[in-house]
Amino acid sequence: MLIHGFVGGSRVNGPGLRAVVYFQGCTLGCRDCWNPETHVFAGKERSIAEVTNLVVSAHQESALEGVTFSGGEPMQQADALLALIESLRDRLPELSFGMYSGYSEPELSSGHYWSRSELARGEKQNVWRCISAHLDFAVLGRFAAGQPSTLSLRTSA
Repeated sequence: MLIHGFVGGSRVNGPGLRAVVYFQGCTLGCRDCWNPETHVFAGKERSIAEVTNLVVSAHQESALEGVTFSGGEPMQQADALLALIESLRDRLPELSFGMYSGYSEPELSSGHYWSRSELARGEKQNVWRCISAHLDFAVLGRFAAGQPSTLSLRTSA
């Protein structure tokens, strides 16, 4: 999996103290995206075990309440995201999971999202069902700079 960055403790990326895993790569091209350096699918590949260990170490330093997946676009590496969630659930079952994605719920549930690993549409639908079953929150939909939001955890409508 390609990871842009990791924050071991944040209180602004979801409820409570959370680790944040920033995925590298996004093809959505939202105008005025606040994180354009995450768009290119390039960088060092990291194993599920390596990223899991980053979260486990952060949790040992400061008792985390959860993990947030952001990007880039986490769902463009959906199979790796699911494997990471399952690995974290095995090691730290008490953590909550949240995700920011530029895809809408209808796009995800129908399998209409691009995946780096070229999953078939039916596979994408199944992967999304499995991921969403683990999520405690998801902020979904394209970033729209001209439509600010007053809702918590959202920067645009």
